[in-house]
Amino acid sequence: MNLHNLPIRKFTALCLFGAMTIATTLSFAKMPPAGQMPVIKTQTLNEHEITLPQDLPGEKTLVLIAFDREQQKNVNTWITGMKLGDNPFPWVETPVIEPRDSLSRGFIDASMRMGIRDVAAREKTITLYTDRMAFLKAMGLQSSVETIYVAVVNRAGHVLASADGDYSKEKEAVLVKALMQQP
Repeated sequence: MNLHNLPIRKFTALCLFGAMTIATTLSFAKMPPAGQMPVIKTQTLNEHEITLPQDLPGEKTLVLIAFDREQQKNVNTWITGMKLGDNPFPWVETPVIEPRDSLSRGFIDASMRMGIRDVAAREKTITLYTDRMAFLKAMGLQSSVETIYVAVVNRAGHVLASADGDYSKEKEAVLVKALMQQP
């Protein structure tokens, strides 16, 4: 097509159509956040010392991030929705709590252990005592502790995909794609 021979209206319409097509395509594309999980020395609820992200259970791990006890019901929508108990994807739960002294940490962790009797579930629960807002910012997530986040993170700490809020099939599809994608 020779653009020099097009009337100005047709040329303008063609350019407008192209711009709208690009904008529409980009609006549906879910770009992974440009985030990085910070290095945090911590332990599982079974008291196994670990350093995140390098000690995540898989090369790519589904990380369920919550900020208070009431959000457990939201986390459970993901556990149930993705059938994580039977799912081959590596995953962990990470309650993110503002830094505390060692006595307070011990009390919180002991309370959580009492509430989670299953040893396998305790191994998947990793409490992060860190500045919540700094953690969210580093991960490239929205700065709100009012919702939960689910992220696919590799052992280098790169956030490959994320979603917020309760489980949905659409959100699962984005995360599973990141989990399955070859490096």
